[in-house]
Amino acid sequence: MRRRFAFLGFVSTLGVAMFAYGCGATGGNSSSGGDGGDAGDWSSGNAQGGQGGDGGCLFNCGSGGNGGTPNVQQLIIAPLNPTLNVVDLNKPTQVFTVKTQDGQDVTNQVTWVYERPDIGDITSATFVPTGNVGGTGVLTAKLNMAEASTNVTVNVKKNINTAGLDPAQMAAFDTPIGPDPGMQIVYPYHDTVFPLGVLAPEVQWNGVGGTETYRLKITEKHMEYVTYFQTGAPARHLMNQADWESIGASGTGAQSDPIMVQLSRLAPGGGAYAPTSQVWHVAQGRVRGAVYYWELPGVCGGNSNGRILKIKPDSATPEEFFNPGGCWGCHTVSRDGKTMMATLDGSLPFPQITIDLTQAPAQYGAIPPGSGIGGTFSAFNHSSDKILVSNDAASNPSNSILRIVNAAGGGVLNANVMGNGCGEPAWSPDGNKVAAICGLGGGGWVFDASSGYLATGDVAADGITVGNVHPIVQQAGSPGRPAYPSFTSDSQYIAFGRPTQGSRSTGNGDLWLVKNDGGELKKLAIASSDNKSFNPVFAPQRAGGYYWLVFVSRRDYGNTLVSTNRQQLWMTAIDDPPTAGDPSHPPFYMRGQEGCGLSENAYMAQEPCKEQGQGCVTGADCCGGQCVKDPASGAYICGEPPPPGSCSETGNACTTKADCCNPVDECIDGFCAQKPPK
Repeated sequence: MRRRFAFLGFVSTLGVAMFAYGCGATGGNSSSGGDGGDAGDWSSGNAQGGQGGDGGCLFNCGSGGNGGTPNVQQLIIAPLNPTLNVVDLNKPTQVFTVKTQDGQDVTNQVTWVYERPDIGDITSATFVPTGNVGGTGVLTAKLNMAEASTNVTVNVKKNINTAGLDPAQMAAFDTPIGPDPGMQIVYPYHDTVFPLGVLAPEVQWNGVGGTETYRLKITEKHMEYVTYFQTGAPARHLMNQADWESIGASGTGAQSDPIMVQLSRLAPGGGAYAPTSQVWHVAQGRVRGAVYYWELPGVCGGNSNGRILKIKPDSATPEEFFNPGGCWGCHTVSRDGKTMMATLDGSLPFPQITIDLTQAPAQYGAIPPGSGIGGTFSAFNHSSDKILVSNDAASNPSNSILRIVNAAGGGVLNANVMGNGCGEPAWSPDGNKVAAICGLGGGGWVFDASSGYLATGDVAADGITVGNVHPIVQQAGSPGRPAYPSFTSDSQYIAFGRPTQGSRSTGNGDLWLVKNDGGELKKLAIASSDNKSFNPVFAPQRAGGYYWLVFVSRRDYGNTLVSTNRQQLWMTAIDDPPTAGDPSHPPFYMRGQEGCGLSENAYMAQEPCKEQGQGCVTGADCCGGQCVKDPASGAYICGEPPPPGSCSETGNACTTKADCCNPVDECIDGFCAQKPPK
């Protein structure tokens, strides 16, 4: 049997009520606990299941065959499957008992483990909800070689009354007088999918007058959130960030557990209008990494220099991490998050530099100004030691070429990777393919080229030679030309834009997805329904059953940015796998970026990985891929790779599913994770 190397996060759910251990126990019906009935719902109070079920073998555990003694000393936990309803932090508790099958009470001898400490915890056999997060978790009692488990479900209801309404006014929302004559929610969009850990969306609506009184009711399977408030026009409401995170954590999957959103207002003559409703979804996974984007010059206080800013999905403000004292942009970031390549504004061809992102503030890296490397856009390989660099021919895109250079100093390793007329490169996360826009034609810069097709090439084992260069998406068939390809984190698909003015974001544009061999070409019409969407880039890891795609759009942002025609960052969920005719979903605005800015050319990458001994949350934070519990401090730190014969816990690095300790985990983008339900 493989040894477990590192525990990360919550105790794994085994998906069974009882589990038999050792001592010759067969694991048959004699050692399994019954279902115990349903867990109840909101209307049933603190519903309880049956009286407990058989657990694993404790002692004197014969096989029971040929007249032998059956498993008479098993654990029985009671009650089974209780449900606790928390209302406004009034937290009911649940006392459990554990007995052997012959009636011996061992409650005070067992060790308790509840897998969802964000929902609640148990001390001295009494389970207490946190009152913040709802959901279902497995409670396990352990004694010697035996254990017994049951589900514990907590439902949470929270009411906030900042409007100071009396009970009659609040009750009016439950008996509406008729439909609202004009209110329309303009942000978020119906059916938007959010990941965990992003900033709460600011709900925005039109069709109302001055200061009015509202109720926002958000309901999902295990949580009901109600807030009464007043606001004027333009009408907006931003819920508390902690409450938003509690709503998300109470979910069970993006499609199986939709969030019902109802916004209603008091009528001028008394009573309340019927709610205006939407459905949202919160995928049970966090999008990890940071978005590095170019803010164009001449905006936000007249700043004359373009600059690259950094923002995380949960960032309230962007970070200017590096300031070389001039206009710079056109960037990419290495897979380990340690190095950026960017372009300085200067003599032609523009100087290409690398930046050490592990420093604070960031410093010039191994390719400083004056190295002789020139061009614009670039892409790192999977191991971050080689860079695919465009060397654009000013005013003649058909002469543009791509080169592979050594990231350690800029030495040219392949002087012409895909032939003349190629630019806007991408390199697959597995290192096996490169993609670019080739067949570039027309005058001006490469990003002014009016013609071009999406091409790929295969990278040889030496990591330098590229062959089998061929088109996978022709220019014909849709307006504009393909632009700015980006590989999914598993290297299987490529997203790209189709702008109508070269690859600039000043004309019309929409987003597309294609398999890396040219099959399954699909327009991401839901995500880019505005026809003003450009520059897609995938997040470095999948999360919650989706790929996550950041892009630039000039669409309105609710009633905050209206008719500004201003490029801003948005994010959309893409189904994994993308089997639907259109696997995209309505996007959400990345709060925190500067609304005054023109945001361009986003690139999303991991934060710089951490070395052994540094604090971590998941294996993706660590250069070695392992986040382990330090036995001395109890804190999680980056640790060594597991020794041969060991397995990786959820969240830590893997190569195949067989590397993962938890049998329900898959190896997703190099880390053990369970695909949530949809």
